[in-house]
Amino acid sequence: MTATLGIESLNDESYLPQLRGLDFRPVFIIGPHRSGTTLLYRVLTESGSFNTTTAYHIVNRNRLLALRATGQEQAARDRLDQWFAENGLRGKEHNSAPITPDLPEEYCFALEHQGKRIIVDQANLPSFNQFCRKLQTIQDPTRPLLLKNPYDTLNFLYLHDHVPNARFIFIFRHPVDVVNSQIRLLRQMIHQKSEYHALMFHRLRELYDNPVKLALARLVYSEHLPLMILQTSRYVSRNCDYILNNVEKLGNSAMGLTYPQLCGDTNNQIRRILNFLELEEKTPCDYSKLIRGREPAVLPEVESRREWINKRNEAYCRRFGLAGGSD
Repeated sequence: MTATLGIESLNDESYLPQLRGLDFRPVFIIGPHRSGTTLLYRVLTESGSFNTTTAYHIVNRNRLLALRATGQEQAARDRLDQWFAENGLRGKEHNSAPITPDLPEEYCFALEHQGKRIIVDQANLPSFNQFCRKLQTIQDPTRPLLLKNPYDTLNFLYLHDHVPNARFIFIFRHPVDVVNSQIRLLRQMIHQKSEYHALMFHRLRELYDNPVKLALARLVYSEHLPLMILQTSRYVSRNCDYILNNVEKLGNSAMGLTYPQLCGDTNNQIRRILNFLELEEKTPCDYSKLIRGREPAVLPEVESRREWINKRNEAYCRRFGLAGGSD
């Protein structure tokens, strides 16, 4: 990708001293994949009250300061947009939003150490802090930095302890719907090559480049075998347990809303979040227009495990007022 953009000679090494002592005010959106974190991130971004992470920032994470200093930011955006066009992505959507250089993205893809589940830990904390300071430098330094990485749902106590002044916005969605949506997305990525996902996530790119492993993944995680539903339902339940058992430890640095509240009472919920963060709404709008109300049909394998998922996560659903799951 770097060679495609033609800016491989640029790097931030000589510009890093300007980051020393720079603070940022992190606001983490917390929830497992497919719980509504992307939608919440996108809607909050429209308020104009936050600095954010975009596809442009991820792709150019090692040269963001250099691009600013040399006046090549727009050229880099144009080149990335051209890459999208060349790979058939221009005009298409990712998570119901147009694929452009300004598409909101997850900070995990900018971290130095990329494992199966990319989190902020002792190894990644330095690269996380550096990336966040870069974002704060090239955006509005007076705004807080809105951050999202569903992998860190099982890690938010570490974030609370190691990232100064962090605030947390939780989004709660019924586990049946989360499991169902995760399986649908994972199968789609395995069976239909996604150039955009491959650009962001190097482990997926490696899978696409290995025909044997790809064929095996398609078999093992097909609807004909139980591994996908077993792994996904257990992993989602681990996320629910961690939230249930630890969210109170964050005290007044955290608040939450449910996915139905976000979709059904969008404007009030966004302004409630901004009030909690003591932020001014910079660009007021009707946020409900950004919501596409849809619940995909529950897969047969998820339906067959619905009773287990409901019982396993009964306390979580009761605590956060989540009823039913899609029928």
